Formats: sequence, C-alpha cells, structure tokens
Amino acid sequence: MDAVTLTVNGAVYGGWKEISISRSIETIAGAFELSVSERWPGQAGRRAIAAGASARVAIGGETVIAGYVDDVEVSHDAESHEIAVRGRDATGDLVDCSAPDEPGEWSGLTLDRIAAAIAGPFGIAVSAAADLGEPFGTFAVQPGETAFEAIERAARMRAVLPLSDGKGGLVLTRAGRARAGVTLTPETILSARGTYGARDRHSRYTVKGDSGDFGSWGGDAGAEASGTASDPGIRRHRPLTVIAEDLAEGISFADRALWEANIRAGRARRVSITLAGWRYGDRLWRPNELVRVENPALGVAAEMLIASVAFSLGPRGSLTELGLVGARAFDLLPVADKEEIGW
Repeated sequence: MDAVTLTVNGAVYGGWKEISISRSIETIAGAFELSVSERWPGQAGRRAIAAGASARVAIGGETVIAGYVDDVEVSHDAESHEIAVRGRDATGDLVDCSAPDEPGEWSGLTLDRIAAAIAGPFGIAVSAAADLGEPFGTFAVQPGETAFEAIERAARMRAVLPLSDGKGGLVLTRAGRARAGVTLTPETILSARGTYGARDRHSRYTVKGDSGDFGSWGGDAGAEASGTASDPGIRRHRPLTVIAEDLAEGISFADRALWEANIRAGRARRVSITLAGWRYGDRLWRPNELVRVENPALGVAAEMLIASVAFSLGPRGSLTELGLVGARAFDLLPVADKEEIGW
C-alpha cells in the first residue's frame, strides 16, 4: 500500500489509522481527514499539529492536496491518545473569504488575469489549461461575493471550470478528454450504485440577454437576443428561462442554452463505484478523466467522466470511490437523442 504522509510546517507525519482524501471537479478545494497517533515510532517527543498550519498531503510521494489544516481534534482514553486532522487545499480560502474590493472592477482583461487578481492576495497562483476566449469588456465583483463565487461566475461566462491543481494553485480548464485506459466492470469493482434524476432537468431551455452588451452578437444596444435548446430525455412540458451572463466571442445564446441542457442532464445521471486500492496501473485515480463503465445491473454501458475521487483507509483496507457523471456534463455539445444510462 502507498505510504500517506502529512507534512505540516516541514514536519512529516505518518502512521495513520484512518484516511479520507477527496478531490472533485465540482468543488474548488480538495479535502482531507486523517486520524493519527500523537507520538510516532522513533520520535522522542510530542509534536502538536496546529489549526491553520500549512499542510501537504502526499500518496506514495505524490502531492494530492496542498493547503492548510482547518481543524484539529484531540481525544484520549486509558489506552490511546489520538489526533484527527482536517484540512483543505489552499483554494479553500477562496470559498471562505470575500473577494477583494480594490479595485473590484477590471476592464479589458482575460479570465486568467481577472482570476489571478482575485486569487493573488491569497497567495494562489492561477494557470490556464484551456482556451479562455476574449477579454471581458468589464467584470466587477458583486457586493458580498466570495472570491470563489466571483471567479466561478467569470469562468461560467467562458464555459470553463476553476479547479484546484492539488498543489496549492488554481487551474482554469474544461471537461477532461484524457482516458483512464481501463474498463470498470462488475468483476473489477467492489460495489456500485446509480442515481438518475429529473428534478433539475427541463424540456426546453431559453437563454436571453441584451445583445448590445455581448461581443458575440452585436447590434443595437439594449436589443434582446435569445437562444434555445431542448433535452429530449424530458418528455413533459418543463421550460426554463435563463438570463445570460457576458458571453465570449464566438459563443452564442444557443451555445449557452446547450451548455445548460448538457450540464443538467449529465449531472442528473450519477454513478458511484468503489474499487480496491488507490491506483489503476501505476497511476493514482484522478478527477476530470474519462473511464468506460460496463455495468448491466445499473443499466450503464458508456464512457463517463470522473467528477470526484475519494481515497480512504479503514477496516476494509485502502479503497477508492469514484463519482461518475455523463461524459457531456461539462461541455458545449448537444444533448444526445438517446439516454446514455438509466434503467
């Protein structure tokens, strides 16, 4: 089994009893929870782990979370003395804290530069792994908005995902196209479950906006433009109208409507699969990759996107739980005419 280490302010800790490490493309910060002994073999003295300390979690020497300790819980009885340590990626500060209000508004900047201006005061570097489109005419932080809410809103306008890079930085990307290169079947999994919802899906999406404010349309200022898309998987009348954000050059209101349909359909179809170990081949499982799933009991025969990965260590040994969604959950392609998964 891979050794898991927690490095806190330069001191390396091991000897875990229980481990939970999770990363997801739907949350900007990965998280960890580790139960440890307060004294390790070969260490002469007590080493306290302080809340707020910088922390790095590595699996087999590979860093998977770099951030800070959020909480420390100390417990003891007549035979044991333990510490539970919980923390998140550095990007967790973007979730907790307000966006900077100085200057609070930017003109003529691309998404990565706006994100860097918002994340910079937190010591978080921003990189781009996708085409971010044209610069914004103007982008302003809204009153009371957190740093993450501002970055996520700007990213949504350019149809990209703001994700933690697992090393203390923020990466702007799109849904992954890399393939894990394995097929998950009943013979290779420990357990699986599927959830197929309709609550958040609609039969028709209409996206409206002021064409005079969007570079992709032009026309008279104040003129209203719109685009539509349908989800053929919803048979009854369930319309939804969305007021569009600023759109990048080349992205139409119809594209925005398709994106709304796709993400809602993709995220409504979820599969959770538990596997033994933390790796496939010599690689750790990671979010934002595609994997083929063949599971007749769940009605699944499709390539799916890994939305989340959770590593754990407990009484059952080392396990990985993959959270899977439809492969189109985060892209701009039309909704398929035929459902990919379901009963």
